[in-house]
Amino acid sequence: MKKILITGATGKQGSALAYELLKNNFEVFALTRNPQSLQAFSLQKAGAVLVKGDLEDVEGLRDILRKVDGLYLVLPPVWVSNKETDEKEAEIGIRAIRLAKEQGVKFVLYSSVLGSDKQDSFRPKFKFTIEKYLLDSGLHGAVIRPATFMENLLLPSFGLGEDKFINPLPEDKAISWVATNDIGTFARIIFQNYKEFDGKTIDFGGELYTPKQILQLLEAKLEQAINFVQIPLDILYQQSETFAKLVEMIDREGYDPIDYELISSWMPKLTRFEQWLDETGIKKIKELQVENN
Repeated sequence: MKKILITGATGKQGSALAYELLKNNFEVFALTRNPQSLQAFSLQKAGAVLVKGDLEDVEGLRDILRKVDGLYLVLPPVWVSNKETDEKEAEIGIRAIRLAKEQGVKFVLYSSVLGSDKQDSFRPKFKFTIEKYLLDSGLHGAVIRPATFMENLLLPSFGLGEDKFINPLPEDKAISWVATNDIGTFARIIFQNYKEFDGKTIDFGGELYTPKQILQLLEAKLEQAINFVQIPLDILYQQSETFAKLVEMIDREGYDPIDYELISSWMPKLTRFEQWLDETGIKKIKELQVENN
């Protein structure tokens, strides 16, 4: 297991895995739509082989899939989801896995999302569909379900660059958060020990925080007041019925407990939320604030 193709290689978790694998003597093939991007150039400079392509044209990946041992499958993010985008994602993921099997890929690690199985009741063709297809395909493979990315706080939709914390989630419901670098590290561990992870689904996340607790951390670290903006459920339904139902699910039942004992047996130390803020988050939030002023 030395040659790995990473889809979404210039994204947050894809690039985190790419650098981890390169540091650990893997050959990395980085799928990117734009080999001229700064992110792609950085990966190439670090030793990755750039592969120009797109999962929507999965047939174009036949040759490279024949050459690699493993595939890290992460699909492009969809910010406003609906039935059509869910079904398209399921179709793309299944096509990629089917082709990987045809081309003799030894192991596929699919990056899904925490609670994908719970979402199946209102998203019948989505990430859980891809998970089931992979684990029933006869391929050796595993599923990692990351929690909410800490880096998501830097997206414009959270408003931190404008001194706001725009929150769509239940304000007093604690959920797990994870740094994308930790996803990369754990995914690298899975590829190094793929036989022991074969057939497994791993919920992957760290500390539990409510939105109000995150607000308190942000205000303390930034040493300023942040305007907390709670988005009402009816507004969420107008923007995306699918996302609104996800919020209702979180409010109603939350996520299943993460098996921290399993994670710590392979990776003893995860990035704490406060550590991420100190090392990365606060600096980037201040840069966003400067850009918006």
